[in-house]
Amino acid sequence: MSEAHPQVIGDRPPKGAGDHVAAGASPRESDVRAGRSRSGTQLARARAGLAVLGPVAVLAVWWWVAQSASPLTIPQPVDVARRTVDLMFTAESTHTWTSMVRILVAVVLALAIGSGLVFLARLVPVTESLVTKALLPFLNSVPALGWAILGVIWFGVGNSAVIVVVTLILIPFCMVNMWEGMRNLDTGLQEMARSFTRSRTKMLFRIQVPLLMPYVLAAIRLSFSVGWKVALIAEFFGAQSGLGLVMNRARQSFDTPTVFATIVVVLVIVTVVERLVFDPVSQMFARRSGGGAA
Repeated sequence: MSEAHPQVIGDRPPKGAGDHVAAGASPRESDVRAGRSRSGTQLARARAGLAVLGPVAVLAVWWWVAQSASPLTIPQPVDVARRTVDLMFTAESTHTWTSMVRILVAVVLALAIGSGLVFLARLVPVTESLVTKALLPFLNSVPALGWAILGVIWFGVGNSAVIVVVTLILIPFCMVNMWEGMRNLDTGLQEMARSFTRSRTKMLFRIQVPLLMPYVLAAIRLSFSVGWKVALIAEFFGAQSGLGLVMNRARQSFDTPTVFATIVVVLVIVTVVERLVFDPVSQMFARRSGGGAA
């Protein structure tokens, strides 16, 4: 009787003997990849858990401290939550959304002015030192409180003072982001574009502006969060409405829950806009560019 041999078709090994080889990886490499995948999943779960447990822990500590503290120093979380709801959903929400509109207008103006100055420096090289070494340091060094006081002196108490102050504070943030974007543009793509045209204007609006969109988003994202901080200072001194005015009145009447509530309202709005607007748009730009700046 002849010995029985396993049937081999061509160069394919017996079934089950070379599954890892067929997949283009050795057994050791597959184990390493599986381990990395498990490790990455565990890290993601740990991060998600900390993101939830962190605020819960802070809230628990706050509640515990409030039990023995004076309401004038540390109010009860329930009282703050009640005032937060009032400032977001009742008649008092007018102050919140007034601040929101002012900030949005200021962000648009700051982005337009800041981008215009950066584009001017790029299109007209003789102005580069003026923009980057004189104007930018000046705007970046004036404190928000100084602009707030000047805004009241120049424009009186009202919307104009708040919008101008917030815009002036946000312009440097937009300029820095846009200038950094200009410095990191794809030089290879720009060289290819120069083979078709020598027009600086065409290069700017057809090549550079689309490539700068992730940096535009980064500027808007940063300006929106910083804008809330500046707007409350400006409204504190020179507004007849807005969250800054609410905080000022609460300070005068020692209404600590309302002071806390204004802070919570800003925190909630910025977090919601970050998660529902900026994060999806940032991911979209990252997919298009293979990893954007936003």
